[in-house]
Amino acid sequence: MTLKQTQSKIRFVVGPPGTGKTHIWILEKYKELYKLYGADKLILLSHTNVATKELRAAIKNLDEIKNDPIIQEDVDNFLEKRIRTIHAYCKAAVKTRREVFSKKTDYPELLKVIPLMNLAKGAQKIIDPLKKHPVFRCISEAHGRGLTIAEHWNSTEAPLESYKPYNNHQIMDIKKAYEEWKKENFIQDYNDMIDNFNKSKNPHIIDALIVDEAQDSNVPQLTAIEKMSEHVKDGHLYFVGDPNQTIFKFSGSNPELFEKLARTPYKELEIGKRCSEAINEYCKRIIKPIWDHYDYKRVWTPTEVKGSVSMLPNLKGSQELSNLLNKINNSKESFLFTFRAEKSKQWLIPFLHKYGFKYSPVGGYQKVSDAELNSHYSWPLFLKGVPQSLDQIKAYWKHMDKEFKLKDSRIFKKMIDRDYTFQEFVNLGYLSSSIADTTDFYFLCKKVKGEIAQFKFREKIMYIRSVINNNNLNQKAKIEYGNFHTVKGITRDNVIIDLSITRPEPYFEQLYLAYVGCSRGRNDLWVLRTQTGRELGRKNEYVR
Repeated sequence: MTLKQTQSKIRFVVGPPGTGKTHIWILEKYKELYKLYGADKLILLSHTNVATKELRAAIKNLDEIKNDPIIQEDVDNFLEKRIRTIHAYCKAAVKTRREVFSKKTDYPELLKVIPLMNLAKGAQKIIDPLKKHPVFRCISEAHGRGLTIAEHWNSTEAPLESYKPYNNHQIMDIKKAYEEWKKENFIQDYNDMIDNFNKSKNPHIIDALIVDEAQDSNVPQLTAIEKMSEHVKDGHLYFVGDPNQTIFKFSGSNPELFEKLARTPYKELEIGKRCSEAINEYCKRIIKPIWDHYDYKRVWTPTEVKGSVSMLPNLKGSQELSNLLNKINNSKESFLFTFRAEKSKQWLIPFLHKYGFKYSPVGGYQKVSDAELNSHYSWPLFLKGVPQSLDQIKAYWKHMDKEFKLKDSRIFKKMIDRDYTFQEFVNLGYLSSSIADTTDFYFLCKKVKGEIAQFKFREKIMYIRSVINNNNLNQKAKIEYGNFHTVKGITRDNVIIDLSITRPEPYFEQLYLAYVGCSRGRNDLWVLRTQTGRELGRKNEYVR
């Protein structure tokens, strides 16, 4: 789908990273449209639940919404029906079957019906299989491109690597069985939601439609958007986004379409509110070959922050690395490590462990919780008679093997919330006096079984000791990591981008990825040169 019928109606609002597309322009346009039509048939769509949740919160806070008595009767429900993901809108518009995996028993039952789904060891333990199981990823990405599995497989770079351990014939067989299973159980998935909407005959009366991050829309989503927009009033169909951030081509987004739309935009946002001068200039150098190819130039101003861009030959030792370590250790700023290939974690994670930094994946939990870290640090003090808070003692209980606890956690329900000593807990008959000389909490932790589990546990203990030995228990800096697709849409103070890639990729797609990764930062950027021999953005590292 290329929006042939709708392209002339689209008002494309284009803005480079951090120019206020979502949190400034959309809010102002929403207020303007509210005054024209009210909010009942004003629809705002985005691609993720996180994005729509943020948009709803921002719009809920507008004076126009606060002062509307009808909306205020049930404001959350009202906005949730009108500000949602494309999938959610389609699902609500064509109410049919329940959603797949909405019951905990769905996935185990599916594995029994299709044993081949468990070809990868441990697949039955996958959380969120629609996103993480290689078969579902292949099916979804083929659907997003509007292709059959065979067509998708034959036009995808390194499909055996992307969807291992499955081949295309196995995936086609699984898909056939999966479709039959859904039909028998009256279940639908995300692909069905879109397809059912696109096949429906019911007209969709919308006064105005705004699509945030429009460049991420895939083939069936664009078809759905076209259907939704048939009856918008006075041309109020807005695509908001940046064609230079089209990094989901593998799942159906169309950079060529949006690059052409961007040549004659409805509005261009130019004032940067995120990137420092140094990062802004570096990003513009990255993306210039694409601007030249499509014969346009874009104004994108930096903030007043000068910032810096530094090159890192590796993560082992250099003046630039010393500067990075110094800033992490002596600031309260946020630091984002981002990369293309999962292989990058093979040197990133050991680096973070070596220096004992607390860190987490973007959107995830800290590697080891503060409660567990503090348990290892404070236990020797507890044994020496230093009183610990009841919360800290609860943390000991959580991680301690039952062999050393004389009572279970129910004891805490009757205890006064105050500090206690080790000897008090012994006298109360809650802890064994035999552990009074065991100053290393490691020896008291819950036992783990199996070689792999034991290896991971020892690795975790070594990391905990590194955090403690490097005095990072009270680390002020926030450190996160994630690949380019995960970090898109977020902002952090500093970015460390790894240019390593593991295989050739289309040149422009490499530039889009590097541009997205670098432009997450406000202040400083560190560029880690390739650790694999192949580097993102090199002209000799691409396929046509």
